[in-house]
Amino acid sequence: MPISLFLTRAFCLSALAVLCVSSLAAQRTEPDTKEPLDFSGMRPSDLVAEFDKDPARWYEEPCVFGVPIAAALQEVSPDDAWVQRTSLFARALCAAHEDRFEDGIQRVRELREVEPEAEYAALTLFLAAKAKDAQLALDLFSWLDSESMPSLTRAHFWPAYRTIREAGREDELSDRTLAWFESGLIEQATWNMEASLADSALDAAARQGRDDMVDDLLAAMSRPDSYIDLLTERRYAAFWPQIEERAGANLSAVGEENVAKARQGLEENPDDSDKLSDLARALHYHGEYQAVIDLVNDALANKEGVEEIEEGDAWALNLQAYAYDSLGQTDKADAIFDRLASLDPERNHWVVSFVINRASRLVGYSRFAEGLEAARLARTVPGTTYAEMIVAKDHACALNALGRAEEAELELAFLRDNKSASVALAATGLLCHGLRDEAAQILLEGLRDPSTRSSALDALRPPEADLFYTQSILPDTHQLLEDHAELLAELEQLARPLPEAMVPRAATLRADLELPNWEERVSAAQ
Repeated sequence: MPISLFLTRAFCLSALAVLCVSSLAAQRTEPDTKEPLDFSGMRPSDLVAEFDKDPARWYEEPCVFGVPIAAALQEVSPDDAWVQRTSLFARALCAAHEDRFEDGIQRVRELREVEPEAEYAALTLFLAAKAKDAQLALDLFSWLDSESMPSLTRAHFWPAYRTIREAGREDELSDRTLAWFESGLIEQATWNMEASLADSALDAAARQGRDDMVDDLLAAMSRPDSYIDLLTERRYAAFWPQIEERAGANLSAVGEENVAKARQGLEENPDDSDKLSDLARALHYHGEYQAVIDLVNDALANKEGVEEIEEGDAWALNLQAYAYDSLGQTDKADAIFDRLASLDPERNHWVVSFVINRASRLVGYSRFAEGLEAARLARTVPGTTYAEMIVAKDHACALNALGRAEEAELELAFLRDNKSASVALAATGLLCHGLRDEAAQILLEGLRDPSTRSSALDALRPPEADLFYTQSILPDTHQLLEDHAELLAELEQLARPLPEAMVPRAATLRADLELPNWEERVSAAQ
């Protein structure tokens, strides 16, 4: 009799993959320092008892416990399919924990050979993004069906999407997403995911001249920030009349719909903190700042202790802080960010986003000494290269504003060396030191490279096109267009200015914080 019949297992492996990868993706994993346990020679009944002491331990400690106990179980029950799959899955997780992403990918391929009908989308996309394996990510998207599509989340999709884009194969993905809409498979995706995939599919529709698909794709898109790209980038020029009609004046039509969808999501899942942050973001992007504040206050009234906050709650609080800023109540926003900064990164690996946003906000509000200290705190929390770019930019700008430009050389070097992660951040850091020509050249090269074009386009839009962050004293990369003709000419080939009638409602309702002038502030510090 297969030994797996005696094991306590209240889970399936493919569902478990989503749980494990959510944790892996949110933190920079470190190799286990403990030695793997030795289960050799144990009787089958003892192995079962050891496994059942804590049925979660094998995937929470895959290298120390999961791999060795699965190997021991295989020795006594080599034909047990569940044990075989568990062993491969534990080895894939262990490889991810130890940054052996190619090994993890091989284990996933073996899992699909053993159980081709199973779904490991989350684990596959995580490993593909980490290993920069565009082919694996594209393979995964070809495997998706009506059962696996609902498990696809934006957190798993976007890192893999960036890998595909950096490999110059974005068209292959957009062709595939367009096919999902034509076949009806997209109906199995969550509404948030459907909107993201519609954005990709619209690229294919534009390339293929598929006017017949545009209205259906736009119907799936309701986030106002997506429409800023659609209304400005010339690749969508043939569809601009339809896009403008769908968006409504000041993006109000899509903004209202986005709020309604997010509100329905929270009503159907009132205890889901991610749904709370979805609604807070939708209200924020629609300029309903007081509504954001009231929503978060009501939802988190019973979560007074920092230890009770989940990641979705933290994003809702971040948005509440920005809402206070947008209403000119910066002292209340300070208190929220200070609360977020007190979270323990050992217990809350996702806190990196909020300590970084806190630092950027302080630097942007001309509170340079506080911002520099906050940026130093942010540097102690592990993050992605993009996160490190933000921290380097904040250091570079704060140091120059404090009259300590010579201390920023390493920050500027890091921004130059990693500009492919964000030409926008690199250009801003250089502008803070008056290096206008170099910043303009980085953005010009960024526009000409498809893998960095979206970052360059973002950098060259006026501040009212940014619906997430609040005002900033930092020099505006958009102003480089005034005295760099080649940069302006390149931009005009790719995009038009956002029509005045389409300036987001949210931007028109923000309070003017009357921040000081950057050049004057820096000159005074010299």
